[in-house]
Amino acid sequence: MLASRFDTLSITTHAGTATRTGQPNKPSRLRKARLAVSLAVVASSVLSGCSRYQMTLNETVVYNPPSLLTDFDTVDPRLKSCLDQAIKDLNATDFGQVTQLICSHAGVSDLQGIEAFYNLKQVNLENNQIRSLRPLQYLSKLEVLKVNDNQLQQAPEILTLPTLQRVDLQNNPQLACGDIEQFAKSRDSQIERPEQCR
Repeated sequence: MLASRFDTLSITTHAGTATRTGQPNKPSRLRKARLAVSLAVVASSVLSGCSRYQMTLNETVVYNPPSLLTDFDTVDPRLKSCLDQAIKDLNATDFGQVTQLICSHAGVSDLQGIEAFYNLKQVNLENNQIRSLRPLQYLSKLEVLKVNDNQLQQAPEILTLPTLQRVDLQNNPQLACGDIEQFAKSRDSQIERPEQCR
């Protein structure tokens, strides 16, 4: 049925049907416009809350949410487990979405693979068995690094991280002090030193 310039109003009563014509349909258009706006607001609210769910219309998929990030490898399965948890917690679909990693007391010994998470700003790896920070040298946005209570022997990587503001190296009894001293002299940053470097 095509819309006309005039509405037709039909009223059914016990006595029969009365019809009135000739009234412009402005109120009807206004109601339709309000209804359309209301439906648009409701639809956008519903869809924004469902961005993690697949949506179908008449059994046809109209939206598939991006899948969680899985396209990375690590040497240490315990590091992979920590990264997987961070990804799950953030619903991360891209490496850049992961800005913080907490992987303390996890038994991690090798950091290879962490370098893919280029946007990390805070990393907590305390109380593990880490011997080398080499993969961290590629994390140019790293601001906070906690690697206390590990098995580090050297830490030249802290000198290559331009935004590093805080680093905790305490309780690494075999850690040489040269890199720590150079870091402390070259920056106005907070550094927690191992006992042999105080």
